[in-house]
Amino acid sequence: MVATARKTGDGARFNVNSAAVADILDVLARHNPGISRSVLKGKSKVIAALTAAAVRLSDEQQRQILAHENELAEAMQTVVSGLAGRHTEKLTQLSVDKPVEVSQGAGLADLVDLDEGRRRLAAYATSVRLEDWAGPVAGPGDIEKAFGTKRSTLHDWQRRGAVIGLLKGERKHVFPLAQFVDGRPVEGMSALTRIIRNPRAAWQWLIQPKPSIGGSPLDRLKAGHLDEVIDAAERDFG
Repeated sequence: MVATARKTGDGARFNVNSAAVADILDVLARHNPGISRSVLKGKSKVIAALTAAAVRLSDEQQRQILAHENELAEAMQTVVSGLAGRHTEKLTQLSVDKPVEVSQGAGLADLVDLDEGRRRLAAYATSVRLEDWAGPVAGPGDIEKAFGTKRSTLHDWQRRGAVIGLLKGERKHVFPLAQFVDGRPVEGMSALTRIIRNPRAAWQWLIQPKPSIGGSPLDRLKAGHLDEVIDAAERDFG
């Protein structure tokens, strides 16, 4: 569970689950290596609280939100800014005995055009081979040689979501070998890929350690804990 809720005089109040915050913190830390974990911890609590509120919506409310997905980010920013503004107004109403020093940051640097922004971003970006994060992979021909699996069978598995294929280059797909057990897809992969539609996101999620379930989701799948893994995926992506 991401959070629990209890009734108070002002309505439902959420208690954020520490394990959920830890999972979110791990994800944020991996994708934001330049930001300290102490800074990301507060953001993780905010994300967990928002997720807890979202999962309590009815199916109809969720459908309505998804029907206006493009407006969701703007609406969330408005709500969060409004909450922060209300908190600031309460603080300004408090009387203080000593003068308050007002500090200002350095502000934004000079704006650059899109091409220059892309050039600077490319200078900072580091190229990473697919195998460096995904582990050993193989194409259809190599899999046929290793396991005797026909290409048509492999493509049918991929179409049904029973195996995860990662795009390498413009059109070539390769398949992480860790998802095969005795030449066949690990059981439960189809159920997982129905929840996590993006192949890269699904594979990254599968191979990363997840303390709340006692190991990586892929290892837990191989150990036969399908329901546990599916429940975790629905919490994170459902």
